[in-house]
Amino acid sequence: MFLAALLFFSFFLYTPIYSQSTNDNYNFGFSITAGMTDVWHISGTEEGKTVKWKPGIMAEGGFFLENMFVSHFGIHSGLFYAYYENELQFGDTPLDKLTSQNHSILIPLYLITSFGNKVRVDILYGLNYMHIFHNTMSGDKDSTNGIKYINYNQFGCGLQLRLAIPFDRFTYFHAGPHAQFYFSNVVDSTTWRDYLYNIQLEIGMLFKTF
Repeated sequence: MFLAALLFFSFFLYTPIYSQSTNDNYNFGFSITAGMTDVWHISGTEEGKTVKWKPGIMAEGGFFLENMFVSHFGIHSGLFYAYYENELQFGDTPLDKLTSQNHSILIPLYLITSFGNKVRVDILYGLNYMHIFHNTMSGDKDSTNGIKYINYNQFGCGLQLRLAIPFDRFTYFHAGPHAQFYFSNVVDSTTWRDYLYNIQLEIGMLFKTF
């Protein structure tokens, strides 16, 4: 969690240096998302060839802050709760299947390239940090806390396209697709590689202060 706090608060330390004027041009808002999560499995050994992941569901929600250095360029960060559910099959029978449920905190650090004035089209791109604070792995009859079997610190990147429609000068509704890919192996200490990625639809409200 120390790394998470460091990334999050670096946003506040960094942005005043590059603000447009003596008045910081901040946006803030909240968003919720829903979509698909999956794991890209790369088998490095014979043992890993029996491992299969199935696409699952994900949901996310939280708040964000932004600072626009100039009219069409800025930085975005926030704090989000995320839920992920995937099915892992590591054999040929139903008893070899597990459902993995992750509860996590997500912190993005994105750059913003913005187009338009009243109706805005924003492209957000950059880095993600995800800390999985609880994992449950469940089979047909029992379940266990699986946090010791996974890499609970996940580092990745993200790309978001955001359409922002104004209600008035300071209030916007926004919606658009969002994709994330993580470079850390999902399962700890394995001879194969598993990379988590998400494709989701995000909606929310954005409030300008300038």
